[in-house]
Amino acid sequence: MEYYNNTLAIQHGELVPDIISIANYRHYTQRGKLEVIRRGCYGTPALVKFDSLPSGVKEQIIIKYGDPKESAKKSGLAGCLEKDPKAVEFYSMYKLYDGRMLPEDYQREYVANASVLNAMHIVLNETKAIRKSKQGSCSKMWGNMTEAVMLVQNDEYPHTLPASEKRLKMKLKDYLKSGYESLISGKFCNQNTRKVTATIERLILSLYCMKNKPFSNDVHDLYLQFLGGAIEVVDLMTGEIIDRKDFIKEDGKPIVLSEATIWNYLNKPNNAAVVAKYRSGTLQYNNVYRPHFRRHSPFFAFSKISMDDRDLPRKMHNGIRVKAYYAYDVASGCVIGKSYSQKKDMSLVFECFRDMFRFIDDNGFGMPMEVEVEHHLMNEFAAELAKMFTFVRFCAPSNSQEKRAEHFNKIKKYSVEKSNHGGIGRWWAKSEAYRIDQPKSNTESNDEYKEKTFDYNELVADDMNDVNQYNNALHSNQKMYPGMTRMGVLKHNMNPDAPKINRPVLMRAIGHLTTTSVTRNQAVKVQYQEYQLSHPSIIGRLLPNNYSVQAYWLPDSNDEIKEVYIYQNDCFIDTCSLITRYNEAMAERTDADETTRQDQAKYISSYDKMIKDNKAEKTTRVEIIRNDSFEKAVNTPVEIAAVNSDSMQEKSEANYDALIEKYSGDFYTERGIESI
Repeated sequence: MEYYNNTLAIQHGELVPDIISIANYRHYTQRGKLEVIRRGCYGTPALVKFDSLPSGVKEQIIIKYGDPKESAKKSGLAGCLEKDPKAVEFYSMYKLYDGRMLPEDYQREYVANASVLNAMHIVLNETKAIRKSKQGSCSKMWGNMTEAVMLVQNDEYPHTLPASEKRLKMKLKDYLKSGYESLISGKFCNQNTRKVTATIERLILSLYCMKNKPFSNDVHDLYLQFLGGAIEVVDLMTGEIIDRKDFIKEDGKPIVLSEATIWNYLNKPNNAAVVAKYRSGTLQYNNVYRPHFRRHSPFFAFSKISMDDRDLPRKMHNGIRVKAYYAYDVASGCVIGKSYSQKKDMSLVFECFRDMFRFIDDNGFGMPMEVEVEHHLMNEFAAELAKMFTFVRFCAPSNSQEKRAEHFNKIKKYSVEKSNHGGIGRWWAKSEAYRIDQPKSNTESNDEYKEKTFDYNELVADDMNDVNQYNNALHSNQKMYPGMTRMGVLKHNMNPDAPKINRPVLMRAIGHLTTTSVTRNQAVKVQYQEYQLSHPSIIGRLLPNNYSVQAYWLPDSNDEIKEVYIYQNDCFIDTCSLITRYNEAMAERTDADETTRQDQAKYISSYDKMIKDNKAEKTTRVEIIRNDSFEKAVNTPVEIAAVNSDSMQEKSEANYDALIEKYSGDFYTERGIESI
């Protein structure tokens, strides 16, 4: 059902054949028992006047479709009409240039206009789509729409849209392009009617943004002094003096503003954000005004770790706080690396990485895939980070919201440290539970506070216990990880794609360095212990006549160095294992001693075999003959004497036995050792 030319009508397709047959429809039409008020064509259905139908047909329509008037209201433009809540919010919050709000009558008018235009847009798009799909004409669409707009009940939607088809079309076009503000009358938005022009607004905002942070009433005083000529205002960006003539009206009178008007302009939301950029610190501006990202934590452990430094809350005897550096797994919140020092430098960072690697190595985990660090401290370490982690993210400075480690530091401080130790909090904390009392000492300077101090080792030991308690406490998100501790989440939700540890690369990045030499083609000495090459052939990787190498190493959680990784000229050479010694006395030798002896024997045997093979492959015995001796020998005649064959055979056999006895295997072994 719909209204056509203010007449209630039903479409031909809704009437035939569900209500009456085609034959009856033709019969009623020919006899004048129903009136067709719009002829049908391709893509446009015919409309039959509802009041012209026989009473029996009307009853059937009401039984099937309900009240025709209500059905008509729900169809077409009326069916799409709905008050726009966003328009209500926009016009109710809209401020004019002088700080006033829009009058309520205009707010209702503009909301009604926006609501009708929204419904027009929906109906026009649907009508176009239907008619184009049926290859129908859209020529009369706007004429029908203009009529429908004029039939909208003014008591519910008091719109002021134009009755002209052309002007209505332009109105919708401007609305779709410029939004709600396009409906506001020009008398409100005309720049010429503004008392506070853009130039005046720029001046009062600039005065408010001066370094001394004046109050709004101070800005009002300065503005009046400027108008009266008591002061001059200089634009520091251009170096020009602001022209007072720009603040004089055509009749020669200055544009005087009230304190309320200036306050309104200083506190407009868009102006307040600009002003805060000048008057607030970076941290306050980011936390209060600047938009920020909405994120959620990863599900798998070691998908991302976050690292940050902090000062432990309690002081040492010298008045300085212990510097700590933590590495947190973001998914579990676990501390997987920690280090402590009395000063903040790169050694503190390296020790944290080393502690984290020991933790990973002890538990057999892979390497974390992403690391999040601060830019100012880790920028010089970027190349090494890229070698260790798949993804590296540098956080912006002075933005505590961005770094996950900052959030974990706060949780650890107020959930564990506050419970275990006294004096944890801030003297300016809003909540009384987090506020601490700091009475002043009775001194001449009157700037010292009474505060309990502690030994460095005591503070470090306490924090390590706090870390252990924090890691084994229940995870913060019990909905996702019910009944699981942070350490439990770390161990049982490990990312399956975490890469294996590349020890040589990792050790070169975070390990300790010792410059040493390969001795006796077997071992290097690091920290007073010897470490053996994996195979004697490794010496072939060294540079000619250069046995000096760089050994990188890192003690494990038991403070033992099991392996060292040697480099030469930035090229990885080998992983060397610790050489253990065995008891030389057979009577005291254990099974472990025997295993150690056999391992050393295997290395020596491999070395001997390598030398033997290289000797046969690369060398042979030669003798030098001078050219003059060679010519003399060639030219000397040789006399062949007759010999007794039997005696020669006896001599040969005797000489052969003697040679075999003399040149045994032991003989060649001794000769080989001597030649080395």
